[in-house]
Amino acid sequence: MFKYIFCLIAILMQPIFAFLVFHKQEKQKAALKMPLVYLSGVYLVIQIFVFFKVCLKIPKDYQVYSYLLQSAILAVFIIIEIAMAASNKYITKVQTQEQSSIEVFKGLIQQLEICRVQITDEVNRKEIDKVLEKMRYSDPVSSPAVATENEAIRQLILQLSSTTDEAAFAEICGAIMKQLEIRKMKNTKEQG
Repeated sequence: MFKYIFCLIAILMQPIFAFLVFHKQEKQKAALKMPLVYLSGVYLVIQIFVFFKVCLKIPKDYQVYSYLLQSAILAVFIIIEIAMAASNKYITKVQTQEQSSIEVFKGLIQQLEICRVQITDEVNRKEIDKVLEKMRYSDPVSSPAVATENEAIRQLILQLSSTTDEAAFAEICGAIMKQLEIRKMKNTKEQG
């Protein structure tokens, strides 16, 4: 009976991994865990194949090698599963950071839109429209390296709401555009 233990382990892992993936959870998390189920199926096929093609042909005196071979396959499977689980956590962390940075940039656009609604001067409104247009077509994903630029843009937007002088208003809009360019360059450098 002991010689069948690794095949039994391979069979018992199937419902465990199926439950891990298919129990109630968000679809995105389940999708990240799907390769775990596929890998456990591959492990089952490999383990049974090796057992019937190799391990049963090993004489009783050398049965230790059969166990070593099957345990090596199990060890490789466990290492790969652990690596995949760790990569899933990393992917989730990166997605969360990315979503957070998008929300920060959308907040800046909303602040600028609120500021635009409060402006009555046509010249100032045209200036702010240019900035809004540039922000709408900018990449909303922010790397951690551009946090200072995002904060500078936020501060400049706050200054815009209290500025009525056309020259000062145009200067602040220009400063926002400059910060957007710096932000774009830092984001590009961070990604490349």
